[in-house]
Amino acid sequence: MRARPRLLALLLPVLTALGQAHQATTFSDDPTGTESGRLLLWVSVFAVVAAAIIVGALIYGKRRARGSRDALEAVWIAVPVILIAVVGILGAQSLVQLFSAGAKPAFGVQLTASRYWWDFDYFGTPVRVSNELVLPVGTAVELRFSATDAFHAPNVPEVGLKASAMPGQNTRAVIRFKRIGNYPGFCAEQCGPAAKQHRFRVIVVDAETFDRFLQAATDFTPPEPATPAERAGQTLFMEQCAACHTVRGTAARGTQGPDLTLLANRTTLGAASLPNTPQNLRTWIRSAPDLKPGVAMPAFPNLNDDELDALVAYLGTLGLPEFDFSTLPHK
Repeated sequence: MRARPRLLALLLPVLTALGQAHQATTFSDDPTGTESGRLLLWVSVFAVVAAAIIVGALIYGKRRARGSRDALEAVWIAVPVILIAVVGILGAQSLVQLFSAGAKPAFGVQLTASRYWWDFDYFGTPVRVSNELVLPVGTAVELRFSATDAFHAPNVPEVGLKASAMPGQNTRAVIRFKRIGNYPGFCAEQCGPAAKQHRFRVIVVDAETFDRFLQAATDFTPPEPATPAERAGQTLFMEQCAACHTVRGTAARGTQGPDLTLLANRTTLGAASLPNTPQNLRTWIRSAPDLKPGVAMPAFPNLNDDELDALVAYLGTLGLPEFDFSTLPHK
């Protein structure tokens, strides 16, 4: 009976290390995977050594034991051997995933979390989008995480991403999507009354489409309003919205709210709270706090229907019409 506590004591650090190693495959402060790879290698070595010690101790105990049944002794040997084998297999699998996930990221994106929206800045470009991140399929991408106001926890189940975004700190992860589609992301932290609506989308497209999108987004200049409604909407936007929102290429350079430069290309509104339709955009502008409790965007009940229509018409010009992501399969 004394062997059982000793057995558990030997298994506990192995299983604990396995859990830490598995996390390292999806979230790491080392974007190249070097340090995480060493950790996993040492975990695997430790698992083999621990297995040898446990099996050796059990065999030694069996030889010294008297009057015990051979079948029971076989079980006591087989169980830890199986557990250690599982640990070793999972550790090796995690190690393979780590290196195949992208030891050499093709490019990087800064993710900045706020209540209750997300900013994505593509390194080395002027492209900044909010709430919907566009990525190429099959490409390793480094993500860096930070926050403006509180502790947030961006999660993307499809790639097993579980990260932390904290004010004043930068954490990192390398991810890669295997299939084209529209993937959900969310904040797993209870960051406020609208935490359940603190979501985002990852738009995964083929490499050629992504390259064209990134180049077009880099060169994007908002078109001049072509209709009276669009001109009236632009004037209203500069008066009512420009202090909080940015539209690259215009005088609107606010940073308190999401970047609206490519709003028309988004599939959702309000950090994936609503589908991006003209009617939902009208509703969101008029009464955002009713749709998302605690959101910083104020309501605009003073705007009449004509003014709302004008604003929606102008915002509809902010995008790249050659890219329609609404047809991608939702995952």
